Amino acid sequence: MNQNLTMDTKTAIFGRRTIHAFNSKKVPEKLIFDAINAANQAPCHKLTFPWRFYSISATKRNEILKLTIDIKSSRKSLSENSKKILREKCLNPSHLIVSSQILNKDKLIEKEDYAACSCAIQNLAISLASNGVSIKWSTGEIIRSKNIYKILNIDSESEEIIGFIWIGYGKKGPEISRPLIKEIYKQI
Repeated sequence: MNQNLTMDTKTAIFGRRTIHAFNSKKVPEKLIFDAINAANQAPCHKLTFPWRFYSISATKRNEILKLTIDIKSSRKSLSENSKKILREKCLNPSHLIVSSQILNKDKLIEKEDYAACSCAIQNLAISLASNGVSIKWSTGEIIRSKNIYKILNIDSESEEIIGFIWIGYGKKGPEISRPLIKEIYKQI
C-alpha cells in the first residue's frame, strides 16, 4: 500500500474532476509512476492485463499537435487563435500518456478487456487526484487516425489506442449534478 498519498480514497474519488485547461507546471515523475502502478492494479477478467500506457515525449507531442491541426483543418479553416488554443491543449499539460488496449480475437474478452482498461484509467486518475493532480481522458478523432499509430510506433493490428490521458495542474471544472442514488441503484 502506498503510504505517500496525500488524501484518503473517498476524498480523491469525490473530488476528482476532468480538467480542460492546464497550466505548464510539471508533475513529478514519481507521481506519474505511482499512478501507472495504481493503474496496473485494476481488476481484469482471465488476468489478460490488456492495458498499455505510453509516456509521450515533447518531440512526439509536437508531431501530435501538427496532426491535430491537420485533422481539424481538413474540416474547416483554422484561425491563428484556434491553432494557439490547440497548441496550449497539446503542449501545456505536464504529461501526455497514451492508453491502448491489447486486441483479442474473442469479442467478449475484448469487451471485458475494455472494461478492465477503463478501471485501470480510473485507478490512474484517483491516484493522481489523491496528490492534487488532474487528468482529461480524451477520445477524439485523433485516436482513430492511422497516422497517430505511425507517430507513436504502435501496431494497430495488435493494439487499439483508447485514449489520450492529459495530466497536470489547472483550474478544475464546475461541480457536476449527478443522479440521485435512488435513480441508479435498485434492490430487487
